[in-house]
Amino acid sequence: MDIKKRDFLTGGAMIGAGLAVTGAAQAQIPAGVPHAAGRTMLESPNYFGTASKGGGFRKSWARTLPQASSVDLNYKPRRANKAIELWEDNQVAFYEVYAPSGAPDGYEEGKRLSQTFCDVINYEMENGCFDFSNLRNFMQGLVDGGPTPSVHRTPMVYVTLPAVGFDGPSMRANAWQIQQALAAGVHGCLICEMHSPEAGEIAISAARFKFTMPGVKEYPIEGSRGSGSQVFAQHIWGIRNDEYLATADCWPHNPKGEISMGFKLENRHAVENAEQIMAIQGLAFAEPGPSDNSWSYLGWDAIKPQSREERAKIMATPKYVEGLEHVRLAAKKNGIMWLGTGSPGATMEQSYDQGMRLMPSPGEEIVHRIREYTKRKMPV
Repeated sequence: MDIKKRDFLTGGAMIGAGLAVTGAAQAQIPAGVPHAAGRTMLESPNYFGTASKGGGFRKSWARTLPQASSVDLNYKPRRANKAIELWEDNQVAFYEVYAPSGAPDGYEEGKRLSQTFCDVINYEMENGCFDFSNLRNFMQGLVDGGPTPSVHRTPMVYVTLPAVGFDGPSMRANAWQIQQALAAGVHGCLICEMHSPEAGEIAISAARFKFTMPGVKEYPIEGSRGSGSQVFAQHIWGIRNDEYLATADCWPHNPKGEISMGFKLENRHAVENAEQIMAIQGLAFAEPGPSDNSWSYLGWDAIKPQSREERAKIMATPKYVEGLEHVRLAAKKNGIMWLGTGSPGATMEQSYDQGMRLMPSPGEEIVHRIREYTKRKMPV
């Protein structure tokens, strides 16, 4: 090879290596670790939001109002799962929704959301981007941005999954989604379209390891989480291997469990099976999915363009209203934490009295008002 050509190639390689090292240093990535580069849709002027179910950015998730007057400023967390801790204290756990768009923003949004004035984060993958890599980045961001203002390592996080509870075979075929979510260190999953008791029991089994802790009543189906799925999760929770294995079980069936499994009963078929579904061992919370139930019960009448008055009349259709109330009462009967408000027309305070224990944030002012009403002791 010509000496000049050889020197040119060698010099070019050295320059390239130098640039690579410089780039790695700027990104704080150790030398030799691959670093993805290139443009993403975050740079698009037409980018359609993130960090909310409806799209769009939130400048800040942090608390701006004072603590509730009943707060214990010396409060010490008892659990990894912040929602369970609140439920044990007869409190409402309020949540924000993070809906991944497909942009590589999970880690940074996790850091920002670590300081949310809410207690829970619904990581929305039913209609948001189905991306477990982003979920792991998000969970690491929560840890790195934490602890929470209540001194929990992270807010409670549950993932809404597109696996549906139509029947046993379909749930069995999609149980891996539950296992992947929990392996990322989340505290629970919400399963959509749950209208089969068999599917419900399979979903609970997918959230559990193969063993049952001493003193806990055996479940109808053996768990299917396998060895190895605890490794990243215990890292996120900040506990030892044995501690994670001992507590990664479904509350309240296991009173010491830290996993919260939820079901959406969001169609008229689910409503028919509400009593059986709500009695499933290992179920923690449930909701009726009002929008989807309206589509199931009322069809196009619930969707078509109409005046506010016409829509209010349609949404007051007895079979639809009674269906939602049927689900709420079945949850109450079985001690299931209720994601939703109370009976039709109930205020937020009345909804709490009627069993509301998990709720999307209606705004910080209302959240603060309810915390005052419930005499909450856990700091925000």
